[in-house]
Amino acid sequence: MPARRKILLSAYACRPKGGSEPGAGWAWARAAARDNDVWLLTRGKFAHEIADELALRPLPSLTVVPLELPRWVLKLRRRPADVYWYYPLWQRLAGRTAKRLHAEHDFDVIHHLTFAVDWMPAGVVQESSAKVIWGPVGGSTAVPLSMAHWLGSSGLIGELVRRAWTGFWRGLTGRKLAQTADLVVAQNNDVAEVFAKYTDDLVVQPNVAIQRFASASGPREPFGPPGVKTALFVGRLIPWKGVLIAISALARPEAANWELRVIGDGPDWRRAERLAENLGIRDRVEFVGQLPREEVLDSFLRADALLAPSMREAAGWAITEALASGCPVICLDRGGPSVIVSPEDGAVVSWRGDVVGELAKSLATLDTRIEPVNRWSPDRLPALLTTWYADTRVPH
Repeated sequence: MPARRKILLSAYACRPKGGSEPGAGWAWARAAARDNDVWLLTRGKFAHEIADELALRPLPSLTVVPLELPRWVLKLRRRPADVYWYYPLWQRLAGRTAKRLHAEHDFDVIHHLTFAVDWMPAGVVQESSAKVIWGPVGGSTAVPLSMAHWLGSSGLIGELVRRAWTGFWRGLTGRKLAQTADLVVAQNNDVAEVFAKYTDDLVVQPNVAIQRFASASGPREPFGPPGVKTALFVGRLIPWKGVLIAISALARPEAANWELRVIGDGPDWRRAERLAENLGIRDRVEFVGQLPREEVLDSFLRADALLAPSMREAAGWAITEALASGCPVICLDRGGPSVIVSPEDGAVVSWRGDVVGELAKSLATLDTRIEPVNRWSPDRLPALLTTWYADTRVPH
């Protein structure tokens, strides 16, 4: 039996009951601790939740190292801008802590997990005698300029500013991290294309970790009356998420027997309502606002499709949850969704050409729900990590 490796993980966001980024941190940490001895660096504010989880489901091979900046720094925090200064300071602390712990324990692998952002710092990714892994990371996907008219004026300005800001830091920080790491894990093909020239070892793997839902095999109560199908849009109502594209698709003749249920809140709400009114389909579009995660999951069990025309999604937890519920997904071939969704799961539509028409045609081709998908479950992670944690290092 091979000896257990000693692994240091850095997961700024890590919650046993969290979704998206925090949920990814916990799922990957738990998977790593199955076959290895793991030290987990994470925010101090998550320590209590992790302790409660470990009291119910002990994991002796996992040692939690909570890190938090001094209290006077915490008092200065103001959302949402805090991520731009608090996170880098935390990463500096994580980097110093990693050096100290590595001197004490001589780790085999040092692995940065979250945040999964390819233009922000990762303190533990530094020259080391251990194998260093960066990722999964995302962020390189941008809204195609040919689709910029969907953003509106303010959305377009925001996208251009984001491109300039993240592009600068990606070239300065992300490139150095990719050159330093022995293995770069990209969330999607866009990220892989950006960083392939900076590393000799790169793989594509989304950070999603969703188990197939057992309730997906039970009886289903559809939203609409017989003959009417319901598509969901789930996400913040912000320009690049594509709620206006989803509404426009519903107005095409191919989607005449579909209604759209919009779950989420945000600044594009009124703009989306006006579009539905102008297209004459306001009676077929229901805005329900933000819902608790349990109600969103229940909606996936009842819906006939998830319509997800996001223009720059890095991964796609809602998409993975829909698939795990047996709800087919129609998305664009951009970023993470194009990696997560396979042809038998629904449809991946090209972002070039008549995007709205192709989305509508894809809705028309959906006859039934799908078999709940389990290939993105946490069960896949230990085997992946065993491969990544192999002793082979890339010479620098």
